[in-house]
Amino acid sequence: MNVVCLPWPNRLLSPNARVHHMLKGKVTRSSRAAVALIASQGHKTMIARPSLAVIPIVTTRRRRDIDNVLASLKASIDGLTDAGWWSDDSELQSITVRRPLYARLWPDNQIVIVASESSSEDVMLRRISVFCEEAPLHGVDAMPHLTRER
Repeated sequence: MNVVCLPWPNRLLSPNARVHHMLKGKVTRSSRAAVALIASQGHKTMIARPSLAVIPIVTTRRRRDIDNVLASLKASIDGLTDAGWWSDDSELQSITVRRPLYARLWPDNQIVIVASESSSEDVMLRRISVFCEEAPLHGVDAMPHLTRER
């Protein structure tokens, strides 16, 4: 199981952003490279049939559309491919997006992405449930709940 905590995607990557295609391309390339760099650090395993879970962590109670969060993460998912989490993102079996989790103890808005083999998706979702209970209370210190064996 691979876990990464990423900064919130640039607002220019939102499908609602009205931005020139050259600027959007530049921001997309930058975001993809940054995610590849972040995700390639630390322990990672190549996953053959990956299932992906996305947990948006927000520090304010402002409403956010889940579909826009997922659409903004296209460059990030490509960056995870570049980091070697899987060989091609067309191999993704499922993507689960949780509703944004309010956690004021976190330093800023972030996206936690968890990837596992599709055969162990139920284990991944159970760990995410525990994480979502602990994250608002313990902040970033709740991250080990995602990778710890139970």
